[in-house]
Amino acid sequence: MKLKDRLAELRRQRGLTLRELRERIEQQADAQLSISYLSELERVDTMPSIEILLRIAQGYGISLHDLLAPVDFFETATEAQYPESLREFAREEDLSPEWVEALSRIEFRGQRPESVSQWRAIYSVLKLSMEMTDRS
Repeated sequence: MKLKDRLAELRRQRGLTLRELRERIEQQADAQLSISYLSELERVDTMPSIEILLRIAQGYGISLHDLLAPVDFFETATEAQYPESLREFAREEDLSPEWVEALSRIEFRGQRPESVSQWRAIYSVLKLSMEMTDRS
């Protein structure tokens, strides 16, 4: 997962607007970041300073480690590129890397699944569909 995607994901998961995030950063980190800058961080591949990342983490009330843990800073693909709910589902079902990669590309009505149960439902439908095709 890229940093910009992680930042957008965190804000979306918490149901915050950019303005609300900015206010939380001001309150928690005693720092001022503009709404346009926060927006840019979610849209553009960039690497802000550790100080900025720390302020953002404080705004969310999490550690810098928790902010950056799912971020993949290297070119090679790793498990970190997938949403946590998909990683959890993959562990529960002992899915192959090919299945995880295929599921990671799924969107329904422009939205990616956000929970283990949503991943399970999609996986079940795809698996059933493949089994029916194999029988034909």
